[in-house]
Amino acid sequence: MGKPDRETIRGILQDFRDAYPMPLTRREGEILPFKHVALSVVGARRSGKTYRTYQCIDDFIAGGADLQHVCRIQFHDHRLSGLAASDLSIIDDTHRSMNPRSSNGAPTLFIFDEIHRIEGWEDYVLSLLDNPLNRVVITGSTSKLLRGDIAGGLRGKNLSSELLPFSFREFLRHHGIEPEATSSKGRAAVVGAFDRYLTQGGFPGLLDQHPRLHLDILQNYWDTMVLKDIIEAHPEERINISTFNHFALGLISRVGRPLSISRLNTDLREAGLSFSTDTLYRFFDYLQDAFMVFPVAFHSPSPRVRNRNYVKVYAVDWALADAITPGGGIDESRRLENLVYLHLRRLGHLVSYYRTRKGHKIDFVALPAKPRASKGTLVQVCLRIDAPDTLERELRGIPETMRFLDLDAALVITRDHEETIIADGVSVRVIPAWKWMLEA
Repeated sequence: MGKPDRETIRGILQDFRDAYPMPLTRREGEILPFKHVALSVVGARRSGKTYRTYQCIDDFIAGGADLQHVCRIQFHDHRLSGLAASDLSIIDDTHRSMNPRSSNGAPTLFIFDEIHRIEGWEDYVLSLLDNPLNRVVITGSTSKLLRGDIAGGLRGKNLSSELLPFSFREFLRHHGIEPEATSSKGRAAVVGAFDRYLTQGGFPGLLDQHPRLHLDILQNYWDTMVLKDIIEAHPEERINISTFNHFALGLISRVGRPLSISRLNTDLREAGLSFSTDTLYRFFDYLQDAFMVFPVAFHSPSPRVRNRNYVKVYAVDWALADAITPGGGIDESRRLENLVYLHLRRLGHLVSYYRTRKGHKIDFVALPAKPRASKGTLVQVCLRIDAPDTLERELRGIPETMRFLDLDAALVITRDHEETIIADGVSVRVIPAWKWMLEA
């Protein structure tokens, strides 16, 4: 296939106009493009980036713009397979030729989905940003849009926003459920929705599908992520899919548990698989770059202390982890812990775990993105605390940690229990996960 010509670009832009508007569930937070700086929306494949850009377009038009001032290109379109960086100017040239009236001083919104597929694309985006009337939004499923060579290639003219699968509030909005629990009917609807959320996860593409299809869809998501965002993204490695999956599934099966790459390497060798530890660390980095997993380190200001302690790992979606983990999947308690971690991340907190000198485990220490807002929150996650010994286990490390780390608040997040407890002079709020997520 040869290079795309002006008619090809014209057809792509017209297809977008014909498809607009798209029905969508509004996501939390704003994306406000402005002059001279590109905005990047990044996150795992299937997390809703495409529809998030449609929401951005809706807001742009609601602000007084016309659809002719929007130029949207998806670079995974097969019609663009021959496009090189030197050809990218054909896009805005074609857009201007389709809209001769658009040069009236009104801003033009450029949305480029997966433009990082084109090697050397950064200079083209920088040239667009030189025009104060242009606004640029980029999407991608690689963390390199947040950091590293790609972000550096934009010379600091880039702000990034991470998009995770649906929050619980977005999940309720999609299903038309009011996020209120003052009436018994409203509470029952919210709690019932939370049960579904904990079971099926937050990937937008699952929400209108029959539950019988969820397992197959999630497994397909995983396979596509591995193929597109790991194997094809790192051709120099010549990674065998089966070999990589053995490592990745071993990693995912440890959601919420202590993780040591060297220990995982030993387990794989005992299973008859051979990896170098360096290779496993690279694989781990690739999974993080694709937003498939997130590591959580030990809470300490010292890199040396953090490095000598194990990490915990969480998946981009707890239902995805459950769907691909061999055997019985991920138990409900660890799914809830994964859910809580993702919401803390969504809120912008810096998240770590902690272990006291007496060996008591603290699931999360959540520090605010803006330190002046609060000192931080200690978070324990426990599916049920009905048994006295369970409650005692969750509480025993809290007072010591609160005082030592000088934190503001302590939470025990459960499935359905709520009360306030005073533990050794420290107030601990026990709260259902659904209520916490609607308040936070």
